[in-house]
Amino acid sequence: MRKFKKMLLGMALAMGVFAGSVGSCYAATGSIMLDLTVSSIYSKYVYAEPGHQLKLLVRYQERGVDGIVRSGEASDTQFGNVTEVVVIRSAQSGCQYTWGRASGYVDGEIDAASGSISL
Repeated sequence: MRKFKKMLLGMALAMGVFAGSVGSCYAATGSIMLDLTVSSIYSKYVYAEPGHQLKLLVRYQERGVDGIVRSGEASDTQFGNVTEVVVIRSAQSGCQYTWGRASGYVDGEIDAASGSISL
């Protein structure tokens, strides 16, 4: 009887771990990517379910011709029956991007974030 209880407890624990891992797979439904070069930014945020407000916000730093590093943002917001948002930006003449990071929002709440990229 003791062995049966241990086996039952072990199975219940395994099912709990499995159910917890499956739940976390569905928690983050958005995917985000950021491609940063010294001369351009390309970022794309995809959300699996249409009918929401999607926003992609890219924060960046660029070094100007004077050597001063400045911060900036580029964003795009889409409403309705869309599932992706894209931000494309070229550096100003003589400037170079040095750092970037992208964040994806669904209905005003953050859903996905890229890692920071430093050049």
